[in-house]
Amino acid sequence: MNEFLHVVAGVIYNAQNQILIARRPKQTHQGGLWEFPGGKCEKGETAEQALARELQEEIGIVVQQSRPLIRISHTYPDKKILLDVFRIEQWHDKAWGREGQAVQWCSPNSLKNNDFPAGNVPIITAIQLPTRYLITPEPASLKEKTFFYRLEAALDNNINLVQLRSKQFSERDYCHYAEKVLTRCDRHHAQLLINAAPKIALSVGANGVHLNSQQLWAYTERPLNTDLWVAASCHTDADIEQANRIGIDFIVLGSVQATLSHPDALPLGWFKFFQLTEQAHCPVFALGGMKTEYLSQAWAHGAQGIAAIRALFA
Repeated sequence: MNEFLHVVAGVIYNAQNQILIARRPKQTHQGGLWEFPGGKCEKGETAEQALARELQEEIGIVVQQSRPLIRISHTYPDKKILLDVFRIEQWHDKAWGREGQAVQWCSPNSLKNNDFPAGNVPIITAIQLPTRYLITPEPASLKEKTFFYRLEAALDNNINLVQLRSKQFSERDYCHYAEKVLTRCDRHHAQLLINAAPKIALSVGANGVHLNSQQLWAYTERPLNTDLWVAASCHTDADIEQANRIGIDFIVLGSVQATLSHPDALPLGWFKFFQLTEQAHCPVFALGGMKTEYLSQAWAHGAQGIAAIRALFA
């Protein structure tokens, strides 16, 4: 099979937070399926230049502001695709199917109701995920109040994806604590992932599970159905290959920079982080020394966003 075909696509939002999708012509590759508008990179074009040209030619809009969303590769039986996807945050002119293709606006949550090419599945996942992933610090005790004050503050600050970590609690105490955390997350329309056995996530009623790197290698298939999140911590290319193999929804990769919690660990650095994200078949959060002000840098190096404890736990 030949080398990857470089393709760009735009996730275009309107004022109602709906996303534009277009139906592929039946006579084309993956014909009849829905897609995010875009097309092939021409020789000598950057991804951004190709995207601006394709969106103007296909749907008649002029891109004013965009940022990287996800960069993903996928191998079909007849071709290999490298897909650079951008979130289009500002644009003007009316969007319509200039090449006769059907187009429609969808809410982010209804995208899964449409038939997309398999290579688009990680894009839909990236759309569903936020840019900040809070990992809680270790609670001091079951009766600690400060933890919940700080959690409420973080949720008030628009954190809507939380991982509950606790290595010291028994399984029973962890479930009890997780139920309290879930109540607060539900109140703020935030999602909670359990850093424990998948059965505990089901027992508590959480939104999914986060596997550490050891747990990741214990499975030969994803441990929960696709209506719940399955995330994992990765540190090496082998970890990422295992995550790809069992169908992990998203990963946390690090440590990108030196951290107070692991001062002797050799950080990946941004270039190595980018190289590893290229191997992932899902969105990747950057972990290790992260702060909200690093989001643009993270996006530029292939990240969905940042994962952090200190910077996000107010």
